Amino acid sequence: MSEGRADDAMRRRCLILDKQRLTDVDEKHARVRKLLAASGADALLLQDHANIAWFTAGADPARCMAEGCQTSLFVTDDARLFATNAVDSAQLFEREAFGLGFQLKQREWFQPHGALVEDLCRGRKVVSDSGFEGTRSVAKDVVQLRLPLTDLEVDRIRRLSKVLVHAVEISAGHIRPGVTEASVAGELSHRLIRRTVTPVRIQVCADGRNMRYRHWSYSEDPIESYATVSCVAKRWGLHVAVSRTVCLNQVPEELWAAHQKAVLMHATGMYFSRTGRQLKEIWPKVRRIYDKFGMSTEWQLADQAEIIGYRAMEHQLTPDSEYELQAPAAMYWHPGVNAALTGDTILVMPGGCEIVTRSAVWPQLRVQVKGHDVSCCGLLLIRDEKTKEKSRDDDAANTPSLLAGLNFLDDDADGSRMDSVWELDMSAQQSVFEESETEYSGQSVLE
Repeated sequence: MSEGRADDAMRRRCLILDKQRLTDVDEKHARVRKLLAASGADALLLQDHANIAWFTAGADPARCMAEGCQTSLFVTDDARLFATNAVDSAQLFEREAFGLGFQLKQREWFQPHGALVEDLCRGRKVVSDSGFEGTRSVAKDVVQLRLPLTDLEVDRIRRLSKVLVHAVEISAGHIRPGVTEASVAGELSHRLIRRTVTPVRIQVCADGRNMRYRHWSYSEDPIESYATVSCVAKRWGLHVAVSRTVCLNQVPEELWAAHQKAVLMHATGMYFSRTGRQLKEIWPKVRRIYDKFGMSTEWQLADQAEIIGYRAMEHQLTPDSEYELQAPAAMYWHPGVNAALTGDTILVMPGGCEIVTRSAVWPQLRVQVKGHDVSCCGLLLIRDEKTKEKSRDDDAANTPSLLAGLNFLDDDADGSRMDSVWELDMSAQQSVFEESETEYSGQSVLE
């Protein structure tokens, strides 16, 4: 390889310290120190993927791991250490956790991971999130450490939400009669994966199938009249979720009536999700609307909302839950009525609720809650050309004004990359490369 081409290759694969991420890891370490002091332990062992992603500000050992636990984190007052195998160590240090102050203890891939962890625990008082080899489990305490969200996590949830909303809306907007549920799910999955976002759960519920099967995923059956597309997606270990509904050529009256009721529950739940409130204080306000419309048992047919974060369900809303919201926190509200299903992720912030999956293009419904407007998504009506001509006059008086066909551009939303800073292609970032080379003398370059 010529000298010029070698230089270009080095710039393209240059690893840069992410100072914002390092600050986030330092904050997580400070929280762990308090846990160690309270439990009288020397070290915390983390083996749960969600906890590893949380502590490392987004590292994903599952990307490179085989089945089972092959990577653990060992955290003391003054050190943080990866215990892993020689196959995965390079990827962990150079792609997942570069420059974040982690040490490494590794063995060959054919040597048992448990033996490596035993060596670390020997002679120390260790607590863990897994109960490894008799260590005292503090799994519930670690879950509590994951909230409130940090500034970096809030920013990432906002970014991830934009990508997810775009992927769901454009996939739903391309639905035509005869397209299968599975085909829509595949298109949605493709749009997310090409942005390095992982689809955790996809639901494409067509023609009222979710009335009986509330947790329906998708099938090879064709979509004939309408469909709701829902998705939970993950990046940096964090989850967000959203739902959108489309109708083909006409809006079934029963669906429209049910949707108008569902958005009332949806808006009410989101509005009253405020810091310092227990979930059991919020729920009666939503249930009261179910009762008002004579649907007192409808809510029992499916779950309504949950705290969302490093798990798709950190804590589920139940009528008697004493869980108290702490800002910032993320919550996914998804109440339903008959076949109508709504769904948006919100951020519970000190000043109120922020709907991070709010759409810029989807038809909107404005719901008044305590004198405040809350925006909820309506139904998107997609007509073919023949139906447009035939029903132009007949539907004018009957079709709700918030239903309309939209032209979706097949782009990548805001055009930004989801790759983290240390993974960026530096070929077009010469000035950034030179600056980082000066600032970080210990910078690593992949050959």
